[in-house]
Amino acid sequence: MQQATIPRDTIASMAVNRRSSTAPAGGTRERIHDAGLTLFNDRGYTGTTVREIADACGLTPGAIYNHYASKEALLFAIVDRVHDLADAVLAETLRGVGSEPTAQLEALASAFTAFHIARPRETRVANRDYIYLPAAQRDSVVRRRRRVRALFADVLRDGERSGSFSLDDLGSEDAVQAGSMAILNMVVLVAEWFDPAGPSSAQDTAELHGRLALRIARGRAIRPRPAARPGAPEAR
Repeated sequence: MQQATIPRDTIASMAVNRRSSTAPAGGTRERIHDAGLTLFNDRGYTGTTVREIADACGLTPGAIYNHYASKEALLFAIVDRVHDLADAVLAETLRGVGSEPTAQLEALASAFTAFHIARPRETRVANRDYIYLPAAQRDSVVRRRRRVRALFADVLRDGERSGSFSLDDLGSEDAVQAGSMAILNMVVLVAEWFDPAGPSSAQDTAELHGRLALRIARGRAIRPRPAARPGAPEAR
């Protein structure tokens, strides 16, 4: 079976915690965005006040409202940008890999891992604090997150149909949905423990998680031995 990985230079270019290339360079609005991101990451959304964000920017609270209508609006701008970037990474990954499900799954899991390693603050705030958004904005974020899960689930189903994956062997109608969530949770949580000074590079960690995703998709249940008949010799 052909093994697919994202080009090493693509992973390496993602594996730096830099400001989004889609963010406007400089400017008061971007300073507020960065200050809010840092404080939400360090203290949590509910533990951060508008005054603290203003102090971090050298502004008055009133000046914050000239750029963001509310603290919720700032949070939504942060979360929405992260999802824009994530969607772009996944779309670019699919464009660069063939139609074979094993290649797609490995590439997607590797790319999404690299994305979370590269932006631990952004992804942590987006994954943890979106629940504090007003209902309409929260619902839009939930729909985006569900589309990502559906993308992974579709790849798993394609692999199941082609015989590349074996989730049906697990004996559950929910195996594909559970498998897609298991892969995504594994990928997302990398940002919580990955250490840039540790023994594994961001690139190696991303590639490893691509291979781990394939292990999940190809895993077969270990079926219990049938009970021995009374009087039958014990198997050795």
